Amino acid sequence: MSPPPPQARLVISLLSGEEEPRRQAALALVERLGPLLLWSRPMAFDWTSYYQAEMGPNLTRRLAVFERLVPPEELAPVKLFCQEVEHALARAGKRRVNLDPGLVSADSLILATGKFKGHRLPLAPGVYGEITLFFSHGRFGSLPWTYPDYKGPEIANLLGAVRQRYLWQLKNQDHEGERA
Repeated sequence: MSPPPPQARLVISLLSGEEEPRRQAALALVERLGPLLLWSRPMAFDWTSYYQAEMGPNLTRRLAVFERLVPPEELAPVKLFCQEVEHALARAGKRRVNLDPGLVSADSLILATGKFKGHRLPLAPGVYGEITLFFSHGRFGSLPWTYPDYKGPEIANLLGAVRQRYLWQLKNQDHEGERA
């Protein structure tokens, strides 16, 4: 039997045109998932108009990066919780914030989604996982299905720093176990 995969860094994208529902979502996430390591600045989301009919114009994305490392199997329950938060903050049946959780590891960024496509693997009923970025030759690289904004340097650089912190934390956890 092979050893389980290492824990990963939980990252949640909060997409919204308004800061208040995003703040409320972040508070609910922190209450359930623990403290944040990083709360990014708003990043323009102008790669697609896909969400505008539901959420309005001038959308921005923030990344919430959590301190606690999580086992990979927690991704599906986190996505289901994110969907609950989205629905709780909705107005007139329209989401005001879109929450997409993912896991940063040494090798990749895996995002959870509720939309099936052929390259996505089922994690739980209605929840699919997708390798969105892979780490190779010192940087995150994209795949044919990677969302355009995740291909850009702003998110790739931010996730590169998150990955470095993750590797440092993983290494230090391993050394703490050796001293015990």
